[in-house]
Amino acid sequence: MRVAAIDVGTNSFHLLIADVMADGRLVMVEKAREQVMLGEGGIGRRTLAPAAFARGLDTLARFKAAADGLECEDIHAGATSAVREASNGQAFCEAVKARTGIHLRVLSGADEARLIYLGARQDLDFTRGRVLLFDVGGGSTEFILADARGPLITLSLPLGHIRLAERFQAGRFDAVARRAMKKHVRAVLTELSARVRPEDIGAIVGTSGTVRTLARIGALARGEALPGHDTGLVLGRRDVERFLDLAQDATPEAFAALPGMDSRRIGTLPAGAVLVREVLKTLSVPELSTSERSLRDGLIVDWVERHRPEIDLQRLAADPRERTVLRAMQRFCPSTTHAHHVADLAVQLFDALGPRHRLPATDRDLLRVAALLHDIGHHIAGKGHHKHGMYLLKHIPMYGFTAPEIAVLANVVRYHSRSTPKASHPDWVALPRDDQRRVKVMAGLLRVADALDRSHDQPVQALAITDTGDAIRLDATLREGGDLERWAFAQRHDLLERTLGAPIQLRIVRPDGADDELEP
Repeated sequence: MRVAAIDVGTNSFHLLIADVMADGRLVMVEKAREQVMLGEGGIGRRTLAPAAFARGLDTLARFKAAADGLECEDIHAGATSAVREASNGQAFCEAVKARTGIHLRVLSGADEARLIYLGARQDLDFTRGRVLLFDVGGGSTEFILADARGPLITLSLPLGHIRLAERFQAGRFDAVARRAMKKHVRAVLTELSARVRPEDIGAIVGTSGTVRTLARIGALARGEALPGHDTGLVLGRRDVERFLDLAQDATPEAFAALPGMDSRRIGTLPAGAVLVREVLKTLSVPELSTSERSLRDGLIVDWVERHRPEIDLQRLAADPRERTVLRAMQRFCPSTTHAHHVADLAVQLFDALGPRHRLPATDRDLLRVAALLHDIGHHIAGKGHHKHGMYLLKHIPMYGFTAPEIAVLANVVRYHSRSTPKASHPDWVALPRDDQRRVKVMAGLLRVADALDRSHDQPVQALAITDTGDAIRLDATLREGGDLERWAFAQRHDLLERTLGAPIQLRIVRPDGADDELEP
């Protein structure tokens, strides 16, 4: 069954077409976005201007034609604050129905917040506690405090980037506009601070294009390499303040030249940045992460829940990181048995050598993930599979992981074989110095673990690891074979030796108690 969802926003219209599978899974077919500026010039007057009205109708007619061309069985459309607040909003809905046949549902602020949560929930990590979602729209901003069971608090405030720009900027973002905007936003956000305390929040996630654009600009300003998507980008309060300082009094040409800038947002992004900065400050949160999912995704999920109640979508919301890894393994991994065995060996090495490598406990999980996905590059080609693996990790959606985590994972997979980091490798150079050491340690551990299953037959029955201070000794009990593992170890243990500053010796132990000489 194929379904289309349309988000009729104050700034942009979004189309999402997906196949709803028999087991409830959603397979994305098509996405589209058009900057309609439906609220342009009319938010303050609470009306849809004639030109914006016409643009909206034309865009929805094109979206309807696309949905029909892709043989969608139903269209679920929702309109937000521009239509909700406009005196001619009902007339717009009637005109949409007459021209396209689409029933345009006008969403309340509470509806909008609930749908944003539905769209994003399967990718939210609740292991650190409750998550605060916030979506900066053109006319309003929605806040949703939620846990894995559902929304706890929803709040819609009249703070949109178009609304703020029209009221305060007067075509120019200068110190006067910035101060006035900040004062106004702070006053309106008192309702948020009255309902949500900083201690209630485990993480904060921004789901809008405004937040994602700011996060791209911030990441590039820090010299980080961007993944091929906008999920998991990290945006700090200092990044926003730096952007505001650059944007203040900047010419449109200089503003447009900022790396990561979306030219469609030049006029309103400073207003959105003021809002984001004040939200982070109000909640005493130093940074947030981003999600590409929002209202349009929620409209699809809402359609499924309304029409297929037997599908347990809540099941899909648990542990997004593990689900992401399993999805990638199912799609790309040539041998899940080998991957799981290597992951077990890598984690054993990590645990036993903790006092020497001194990596944080959170890196244990990252190493496990890298081990499970180290061979996915074979999906593209065996030769250079380590490079192909990095490419896939940078470009497939890694829901539940932040962009810095993905950068570390991709580099660990890149160097899990024989290749070593070089100054000519841009993804390596883009890593902070501390992350470069983390990558060396984890890649070194993964190399040894992978070598101990070079045959992909899982010959290692037990692994004893001893750090004597002068050397690291590995006693591997093998049920049979071992020649290929011994050879691979000799080829791949050098990176870990150099990184940990100690020789690594391998002793092959036979089930009958006999053992071979130490290697190397």
